[in-house]
Amino acid sequence: MGSRFGLRDKLSENHWKLCKMENLRVSKPLIICLSGNGTKTEEEANGFCKLAEDFIGDKLIKDVELLGVAYGEQNRRGELSNEDVELIVDNVLIKLCKDEKTEEFLSLEKCCKNLSLVTFFTFCHGSTEVSRILEKFKERLNDKKIPKQDISTLTKALLEVSYAKENNGVPCPQISVASAQDSAGLCFGYWYFGADCEDKLENHYAITCDKPGQYCKKDFPRPEERQYNSITIVADSILKYNNDSVSFSIQSEDHNIGYLKRDKNGMFHPRLNELGKVLICAMSQSLQERVKNSILNQNNENYTRFNLSDLNSYLELNLPQTNRIDNQIEDTMIF
Repeated sequence: MGSRFGLRDKLSENHWKLCKMENLRVSKPLIICLSGNGTKTEEEANGFCKLAEDFIGDKLIKDVELLGVAYGEQNRRGELSNEDVELIVDNVLIKLCKDEKTEEFLSLEKCCKNLSLVTFFTFCHGSTEVSRILEKFKERLNDKKIPKQDISTLTKALLEVSYAKENNGVPCPQISVASAQDSAGLCFGYWYFGADCEDKLENHYAITCDKPGQYCKKDFPRPEERQYNSITIVADSILKYNNDSVSFSIQSEDHNIGYLKRDKNGMFHPRLNELGKVLICAMSQSLQERVKNSILNQNNENYTRFNLSDLNSYLELNLPQTNRIDNQIEDTMIF
């Protein structure tokens, strides 16, 4: 069985309603929730949507649609098929760029205004799926003879908020959150800033904004064409120390997004530490500010771009100031 798409729906059984992508109409902010490659069932996909719902909060969630994807068993890895990617591109992104009646492409500003309704919320491999989706989107736009500069502008109207991302090449603005103790892949941990940053991050977290090359280990800087607007927040660890823990294993405990979920009583996981709560706060505030911008664009005639610099300033003011390393950490980066 291939992937199944579903919408978070409080009126449906288990708060989940299967969705035919061909029938989807984006009329309010849409969060596309793409979890890791172990998310093969509808229950798991719905659970990831529930996490996004909790981050967005009660005040805004009524104005938001949450789309989840169960990858199914079509392959051992668990990922979108090429057909799935095309379903998302053609029925969400391209559709938002066209007039509903004439099918003609809208003005650049109108396209950006519509695309700003879409946000990707991802975990691990989900970030790779966003990259595939956006590469197909750019391919479709190129086929329509859309100028290269306009294609870049359109992709920048989208946004990704991720935890422990697998992919560094997502061509849209990105807010990335991770634990430095997460050793499940080269894209995580101290690799964000370089190994010489380990001592600085101990029992602390760091935040940086829009620094070309910030994700690159000193030995492997990304080429300029693979650098995008971004905010990165990395904490030393999200978990309280446990003698039974095995550090830096292939399946790192800090890689488990389940620790970021609250229980039915709204309580944090008992092993989550204060830095883990900082990361939850960062993802929550990022999604909330993005949704507010989406609603603004939905209700106004003119397009207001989601400004990562403004978000960075907001996070710097609203995230806890204790145990925080200021941007002096940037001296470990490659430019």
